[in-house]
Amino acid sequence: MTTLAEPRLLVNGRLVSADSTFTVENPATGKPAGHCPVASSVLLDDAVDAAQHAGRAWAADPASRRRALEAIARVLTDNAETLARTLAREIGLPIKDAGFEVAAAAGFARHRAATPLPVDVIHDDERQSVRVHRAPIGVVAAIVPWNAPVMIAVEKISSALAAGDTVVLKPSPLAPLTLVLLGGLLADVLPPGVLNIVVGDDELGAALVSHPGVGMVSFTGSTATGRAIMAAAAPRLRRLSLELGGNDAAIVLPDVAVEKIAPKIFAGAFYRGGQVCAAIKRLYVHTDVVEPLTAALARVAEATVLGDPFDPATTMGPISNAAQFERVRSLVDDALTAGGTAVTGGEPGPGPGLFYPPTLVTGVGPDTALVAQEQFGPALPVIPFDDIDRAVEAANATDFGLGASVWTSDVSAGAEIAARLDAGSAWVNRHALVSPEVPFGGTKQSGVGRANGSVGLDQYCELHTVSVARPRTR
Repeated sequence: MTTLAEPRLLVNGRLVSADSTFTVENPATGKPAGHCPVASSVLLDDAVDAAQHAGRAWAADPASRRRALEAIARVLTDNAETLARTLAREIGLPIKDAGFEVAAAAGFARHRAATPLPVDVIHDDERQSVRVHRAPIGVVAAIVPWNAPVMIAVEKISSALAAGDTVVLKPSPLAPLTLVLLGGLLADVLPPGVLNIVVGDDELGAALVSHPGVGMVSFTGSTATGRAIMAAAAPRLRRLSLELGGNDAAIVLPDVAVEKIAPKIFAGAFYRGGQVCAAIKRLYVHTDVVEPLTAALARVAEATVLGDPFDPATTMGPISNAAQFERVRSLVDDALTAGGTAVTGGEPGPGPGLFYPPTLVTGVGPDTALVAQEQFGPALPVIPFDDIDRAVEAANATDFGLGASVWTSDVSAGAEIAARLDAGSAWVNRHALVSPEVPFGGTKQSGVGRANGSVGLDQYCELHTVSVARPRTR
């Protein structure tokens, strides 16, 4: 079993060291969270080759695949505390939330274990039998971000393995430690080559995406990187699943119970410090309730405990890395310079960690960067409206389309408005609810394809139609 003291990469069922390592910084302290090995190009080739060689037997044995997915869920559950503590250390997530992430990842694995590959029966009569089967694509390059590495990685691994594919997983170099640890825990659980884990920078990622042995790329991350992956995949028409950025809008109607919804909206925007792809990032509030709702949100923000992720009293940890910290600070500073007002927060918290308090900003327009761009952090612009059609137009006036929500006491009216929102997921009186059985993904620049549900499983499959003409009888 690998440990944080000596993390090693998983290739062909073996835990291997590397010639060089790099330091992962703890964002709550500024001190090292651990050291991670860097995969060479030779090791990457070994990982893809191992995945290719393991593929045929793996694809032919659905019973083993189900047992393996059940075993992954058990490993996650049995080692939840160790994994959660490592996750809290490397991304600054409060320990309770880190435990939730590990538990959610186990739930994804269990869901795929319990979901057999479907066969669609199109025709079955005296004339013909037409059925659509699911066949594996081959080697999946799974590339995951830093903000929710365990949950996103296990969703990709589980879907690929359930489909009969094998995986080469590349964690973000900003958050590799928990996934490298998980690889060590799974080394003796999965057949050699079925899952391989390599770590490196953008150069290694580009080499993985363009590797001739890879059949599919499943990526979650920024839109800019998604475009680069799409371009690199084009020459071989490589299969893609891209879950990219978002700039989710929430629309609050005047009939809401302000005190009831304020904690829910706050959670939708600031859970995990707002470092969630489908977090609320723009809040449109009817003028009748904008002042009381802003005040209620401010009270929730002021009650937030910003601090040590391992302190049970902490409800929000630091921003997970220095680059993201500087982005959030820059966007808020720009909004305030442009005439905005910070109702709460508005400047970094005390160091040495990357702490930034929950910040509500009013008095900003659609061209302000905090509104027009994805901030991916604990800052939320609050924008009043008095006409619902204009609010919907404003919510849709973005290149992104990951999620959106409507908040109202009239559920039927909320559903009608939600249907007009140009996003992959539209919620009423909730935001960013993601579960294994429900498809999730974005429109426009927020991605290609869907994760989760049967549609998400199909992303990892080739659809194989078998059409049989039956002899006519007299």
